[in-house]
Amino acid sequence: MHKPFALAIAALCITGSSGFAQEQQSFKSLMSRGYDIKSVTFARGESTDNREVFVITLQKDRSVAVCYMAAVNWINLSSVALDDPKRCDVR
Repeated sequence: MHKPFALAIAALCITGSSGFAQEQQSFKSLMSRGYDIKSVTFARGESTDNREVFVITLQKDRSVAVCYMAAVNWINLSSVALDDPKRCDVR
């Protein structure tokens, strides 16, 4: 998957610009429910206010989740970030 396309999809999911039902959950809870990681994309630049972040896309059946984490939290697998119930948007 091309990075610009993945970032565009992630941005749409994070901003909630469409009328689809959306909920927020922690990364850890999604993994325990059987979601699979489909992509992990590093981003830094204008769209992230020059912060280093990872956008993680997960899927289970017809449900998709997009998680947004600071690079240091993803690299260190910070339990605080992985357990944060507002870290991932689920559709």
